Amino acid sequence: MSMALCALCLHPFLRLLDLKLPGTRIGRRTRPKSVVAYADDVTIFVTSAADFAIIEEAIRLYKGASGARLNPRKSKAFAVGSWLTHEAVLVIAYHSM
Repeated sequence: MSMALCALCLHPFLRLLDLKLPGTRIGRRTRPKSVVAYADDVTIFVTSAADFAIIEEAIRLYKGASGARLNPRKSKAFAVGSWLTHEAVLVIAYHSM
């Protein structure tokens, strides 16, 4: 039952990100994808630095509605492609290739 409740609570957060972020194409998908989740593990595809403000707002709304919090020690940011910044984002450890 707890997994079903987790999915039910997480869905609005995932939907908000999917609607607000431009996303990226994965494989042969015709529609860009901005977020994927497996249970409570969430992967967000960020295409520009401007996306971080959207993510921060979505996290703030989700936290206020659910009481859940982002755990920076269990979170990672990984840059793929060319990024001009190497700053910590959302207080998450930043990695690049």
